[in-house]
Amino acid sequence: MTRIDYLLAELRCASLRARLWVADIEAVGIALKGGLIHPEQALELLNDCDALHLVDAVREEESA
Repeated sequence: MTRIDYLLAELRCASLRARLWVADIEAVGIALKGGLIHPEQALELLNDCDALHLVDAVREEESA
């Protein structure tokens, strides 16, 4: 296997991992929108699938 072949294989794997992230993120979003989970649970699920860094965590509004 040449270096190019290896890199192409790695890129295919990365593409598949990205698709899995999309599926995980969409599933969490659907569950959150449907009221099946709370925001904290959504963040935990995203963390479990290593996708939390892709989302800007929502901060609770501070009272003035």
